[in-house]
Amino acid sequence: MLRKIHRWIGLALILPFALQGLTGVLLVVLPLLLAGRPAVPAMGPAMGAEAMIGAARAVAPAGTLPLRFDPPRWPGDSAVVAFGPAGERHPEFEVMVDPTHAAILRTHIVPHMLRVLHNLHADLLLLPYGQNATGIMGVLLSVMAITGLILWWPHPGLWASGKWRRTIAVSPRARGYRLWRETHVSLGFWTLAMMLFLGASGAVLAFPFSRPLFGVQGGDRPAHARSHRPDHAAPLPGEQGLDAAMAALRSQRPDAVLTAVRLGALPADQSFTVILPGHGPNHPATLRYDAEAGAVRVTRDPGRQRTGEWAFMWLHTLHEAKLAGPVAFAGLWRTAVGIAGLALFFFSISGGVMWVLRRRGAAMRRTRAAPRPGPDSAAVS
Repeated sequence: MLRKIHRWIGLALILPFALQGLTGVLLVVLPLLLAGRPAVPAMGPAMGAEAMIGAARAVAPAGTLPLRFDPPRWPGDSAVVAFGPAGERHPEFEVMVDPTHAAILRTHIVPHMLRVLHNLHADLLLLPYGQNATGIMGVLLSVMAITGLILWWPHPGLWASGKWRRTIAVSPRARGYRLWRETHVSLGFWTLAMMLFLGASGAVLAFPFSRPLFGVQGGDRPAHARSHRPDHAAPLPGEQGLDAAMAALRSQRPDAVLTAVRLGALPADQSFTVILPGHGPNHPATLRYDAEAGAVRVTRDPGRQRTGEWAFMWLHTLHEAKLAGPVAFAGLWRTAVGIAGLALFFFSISGGVMWVLRRRGAAMRRTRAAPRPGPDSAAVS
């Protein structure tokens, strides 16, 4: 019964599983191929963030506005200003700026294919029902991993003799159906833990009801952020006041390491992503600057996260292989996620091939077993 469940779930979802595996590995690999920040000679103090963003506006595509500002990470590093349409979260154009002279070093168009791959992976382009479909697929992938482990589990005699080790390797003499099956089984053994984690975490991240279930709030932007400017007022650039806000951040929170600034159409959209002592780069905090009070306030404190928020955040970070450090472990985890994506793609192909070979073999056996007309039957006719 378990074998049939395992087989028919795989056959029914052979195309979606293949797409999930292929898009998953591409989302891990392609960002690594994009151009990085160019180095610049550290010749003096950095200019203000508003000057750098203003210089980047001159080369940005029409109809876009700054969405994110990444300050230099160390002396000799460049700053990045990311642009995109108003209301979007994901940038489409990046400008690398020399922080000393606010000179443009390089521009970079974020490939639209990344957005398509992300949407295909997250909801199969089936909005508004795609997230639920992806969540169900995550549950079924977890079922596939568990049933695969049960079906693989060796007989006690194999455990005692140590011959079970042969089931997790491909025999050099394997050919045809046996080669496909042994590769399928052995690769499933080595990637079982990752498949189970990615399936379960993918289901949690996909289902719309998971965020409130884990106690995750929708965001840290005040609901009245756009109400401060009258409709007849002249438009203000979203980076206005950013230098004053960053100065207040440095004076009031000298222990905070600024990693990114989220921008928008108005100065009220500004928020700061920082690393606080004792939390590390994988637990960033979000701060906002209150210009009227001249105070920097924490709107998302990693030290006060509830257990559900903490767990959801880690599931999201690990599932998307976006660990910020340590570097060695982050690289190993990214490699493991990429291998799991390739494995899921292979499981879809190998499962379909084995099913075809089994049916072909069964048809050939029935043909050989069928009675052939003999001389007696010819005489009777």
